[in-house]
Amino acid sequence: MAIDGFYLNLVKDSINHLRKSGRTEIRCLELAYPDLIASAAEIEALFGPDVAKDLPIRPDSEPILRHHGMVGRLPGVFDTHALFERLGLQIEVIDIAINRGMERIVDLNDPLPADLHQRFDLLIDTGTLEHCFNVGQAFKNTCEAMRQGGVIVHGAPLNRFNHGFWSFNPTLYYDFLGDNGFQILWLKGVQAGPGMKPQIFDLPPFDRFNQAPAGSAIIGIFQRREIRAIAWPVQRKYRPAPQAA
Repeated sequence: MAIDGFYLNLVKDSINHLRKSGRTEIRCLELAYPDLIASAAEIEALFGPDVAKDLPIRPDSEPILRHHGMVGRLPGVFDTHALFERLGLQIEVIDIAINRGMERIVDLNDPLPADLHQRFDLLIDTGTLEHCFNVGQAFKNTCEAMRQGGVIVHGAPLNRFNHGFWSFNPTLYYDFLGDNGFQILWLKGVQAGPGMKPQIFDLPPFDRFNQAPAGSAIIGIFQRREIRAIAWPVQRKYRPAPQAA
């Protein structure tokens, strides 16, 4: 899982949105530790020199860069949590395994532990839910973790074949999140890769479409406007037509 400069900008927008709503403390849940694949110049451009100055470089930078196909593109990998702590985030990480040493073991295929319900103001998912076989429960868990007004930043494959168990369609977000008290603040298709400027394109909410750039992701920002019991949706095109009065 990784945060590049483009995704980091969405995190910045989400933090600013929460601050404007009066959140002085932002409790953040990460679905796996996200490697920070962003340059010092990108971080400084987004947050200023005081935030970017002297961020620690991870000692395991080389295998991280190799894993993400970024060897030779960055001199090292900044520590994500050092950056987020400078931004005032209180961070917790859940994952299926211990990879970076600070994770709490939580299997999103199963119901969310009760102590994580409605606890977080910000949730960062750079690409976890597509790896959960019980994907409906995993989506439900992310929703239940959020306080009212909390914001989810979520990325997943649109057409990245065999990346995970699943690829996701726009109608999923409009039908599931829209039916469960969430507002879609931003939702786009994004094609990106190592050294590539992200290409952003619109996605129809419900209409079928036959093409998207190869290897694209679907990335969105969603806010919990109302606390309600999470219900499974019926896909919009199969819902019965409203009855005339």
